[in-house]
Amino acid sequence: MKKLIPLFVCLLAFIFVEAKPHVWVYTDMSDPRDRRAGGHPQNDPDDICTMASFLLQANRFEIGGIVYSSTNRKNLGDATNFVENVFVAAYEHDRPHLEKAFGGYPESLPFIRSDITKSPVPVKFDPEKTYESLEGLETVKALVEYAEEQQVYVLLWGPLTEAAIAVQHCLYTGNTEALENMTMIAHWTKSWIAQGTPEAPFKVANCRDDWEACMFLHDKAKELEEVKYIELGSVGQKGVVDGATNYPDFDAFNSSRLGQIFIKSKFYHGKPDQSDGSTFWLLTEEFGVTLDDYPHDGTLSMEQEIANRDGFKAKGFAIMDDLKARSDAASVGDPFPESFIADYFTYVYQFLNGRYYVYLPYEGSYKFVDSDGKIAKQATLKAGNHQLDLSDLVVGDYMVYVDCGGIVQEFPMEKVAE
Repeated sequence: MKKLIPLFVCLLAFIFVEAKPHVWVYTDMSDPRDRRAGGHPQNDPDDICTMASFLLQANRFEIGGIVYSSTNRKNLGDATNFVENVFVAAYEHDRPHLEKAFGGYPESLPFIRSDITKSPVPVKFDPEKTYESLEGLETVKALVEYAEEQQVYVLLWGPLTEAAIAVQHCLYTGNTEALENMTMIAHWTKSWIAQGTPEAPFKVANCRDDWEACMFLHDKAKELEEVKYIELGSVGQKGVVDGATNYPDFDAFNSSRLGQIFIKSKFYHGKPDQSDGSTFWLLTEEFGVTLDDYPHDGTLSMEQEIANRDGFKAKGFAIMDDLKARSDAASVGDPFPESFIADYFTYVYQFLNGRYYVYLPYEGSYKFVDSDGKIAKQATLKAGNHQLDLSDLVVGDYMVYVDCGGIVQEFPMEKVAE
C-alpha cells in the first residue's frame, strides 16, 4: 500500500496540471504612445491593465497564444517594442518570485503581433469570403492549428475579426475538430444595460468596430451547436472593475513590475480598468460567476447580464486580494522607475466626446503654452484621469507640457475650444 501512495499523488498532480484551461487571447492592445487624432492612445489602455492582471495569474492557464494589436485602427504602429520592453521585461523580472510562491508560471509568453494590422488599412471580416486559405493570416491559422490539438477558450477583448475568420474557415473546410474545440468568450459585444440598450444591444464598441464579424459570430452561434460563443456583456466594466471601488490597498501594487502596469496604465475613476478580465476571471470559477452562468450560443438576456454583473461586483475585493497576493510575492528587486511608467502611461487628449482630458500615473503638473510661448493655463493634479475645463482659453493651437514621474512630455493640442 505504501508503494501506491506516491503514484497516487503523482497522478493527482498530473490531473491537476492537465485541468488548467487552455486559452488563446485576441487583444486590441497597442503601444499607448501611438496616438490617434486628438491625442488619445490608438486603442483603449484597458487591455494593458487587463494584460498585467492576466500575467499575474498566468499559472492558472495553459496559454496557447496572445495576439496583440488585433483591432481595426488604421495606420497602427508596430507595438512589438512596447510589448517586449514593458510586458516581457516585467514578466521576466517578476516570474521567479511568482513561481517560488505559487508555482506553474510558464517560462515564456507566446506574444504574437496580429496579421490584420500589419498594413495601413486593417483587415475586416468579409462574410462573402470562404477563408479557405489563411495565407497572410497566420495569427488565425495558428489558432486553428492549436484548436486541432485540444479544447481552447478564445478570449476576445476587442473586435471579433480574427475569431470570425477562424470560424468561417473551419465551417468551409469542414474542420469540425478545431471548430468544436473552440469556445469563444467575448467581452462586451452586446449589452442591454451599458453602451447598448434594450432597443439596440449590439451598439457597443467591440461590435461596432467590425460589425460584420460580430453579427456573423452571433448568428452562427445561434444557428449551429458546434459554434460555441459566450457573450459576457458589460460585466467586466460594471462588475469586475466597479467592484474594486474603494479597495483599501491600491498602493501595494507599486512594488512589483506587473503590479505597476496593472495599477498605473489605466486607473480611471479611482480603480484599475481590467474590464476585459471578465473573460478569464470567469474561467477560474472562484469569484462568483462561472461558465455555467452563461449560455454557449451567444445569447444574453438582460436578467443574466444584471445577475452576473452583480455576482462579479460582489467579488470585486476578493479579485483584488488575489491579485495583490501575487503582486506582493513579486515585490522583490527593483520595480520600474516612475519615469519609465510615466513615459508610457501619461496621456493628454481630446476624446471622441469633444472634451479634453489628462491622465497622470503619478501626481504631476501641466501647462498650456500658446503659439506666442506664453503660459495660458497651468495646474497641479493628483494621479488619475481628469477632465479639463478649457473654457477660459482663446481658441487656438497649444503645446501642453506635462511634468510627471520626473520627466516632461509634450502634447500638441490643435484648435482647442470648449
